[in-house]
Amino acid sequence: MDTASPPGPIARKLIATLHRARTRKVLDLQEWKQAQRELARIQAMGPSPEEVASLRLEHALYVSIHNWATAVIELIQEFPALGKITDRIARADEEYMPGGPPMSPLTRSFFWSWMLYDVSYGTKQETVGSILHALAGELGFKPGFLAILALLSESRLGLFVHEGVKKEDPILKERVTGEVHLCICPAGYAGHRGELWLARVLPPPAPGLRSLVFTTPYVILEPDVEAWQRYLERTLPKTKRTKPEEAYAYLMKRGLMWNYWAEYVFEAYAGHRAEVIFLRGLPDVARSRPHSRVNSRLP
Repeated sequence: MDTASPPGPIARKLIATLHRARTRKVLDLQEWKQAQRELARIQAMGPSPEEVASLRLEHALYVSIHNWATAVIELIQEFPALGKITDRIARADEEYMPGGPPMSPLTRSFFWSWMLYDVSYGTKQETVGSILHALAGELGFKPGFLAILALLSESRLGLFVHEGVKKEDPILKERVTGEVHLCICPAGYAGHRGELWLARVLPPPAPGLRSLVFTTPYVILEPDVEAWQRYLERTLPKTKRTKPEEAYAYLMKRGLMWNYWAEYVFEAYAGHRAEVIFLRGLPDVARSRPHSRVNSRLP
């Protein structure tokens, strides 16, 4: 769902719940104290204000608002309007055990970016991000906050070819759109020319700033770029979008099923270093992925 569109049904239900809570004559003091304790616990899991201050501006702006989103969804997860969403988050957390290698190839930042901004619900394809954007707008959050939350909500994965390094920052060219990004990579991996990256690259949050590789980069060791181009040619028609760039954007955000890219990363894991995770294989060729269910059944 486009965050510029009117709120969808789930967002409207949540906003209605908010209005009812505002008009309650009696405040449940215990409930309020528990919410405050829970918020403090969630905030303690993320970077401290001092740590955020030490980040480059692009990263600090995005990570602060992303942390707000993850904190809020945990605080309001019991609302009936969010039942299907929180059930799916719980199932995905149990399935993929996110935390980064060696626990899981899905880092927490990859997992929460996927669950908040990509997984959609209902006929209006609402995401948690679009719902929170509507809620923040209703609460009167400042335009700058809403603008960055919108960029997060509208973000997606992409396939990028590494074009070189400028002052330790990677230059990434998106395979289908041809857009070139001079990026900050907070994970610390600058990469090498010719590499193929699966990454969530966020646009500059303000004029004069750089793009941001939001999560630890996933570098695809094999197959090569030409094999991935053939994969896209096979797969983009399945999205039922007529324009190639629209089909590509849909594929990279929604996949062909709700857990498409999470499942790919989980099965394609091929090793890691602290600053980068390596993958092998294609999403539509099960035997090409080291940990696919097909390979697990082979003698």
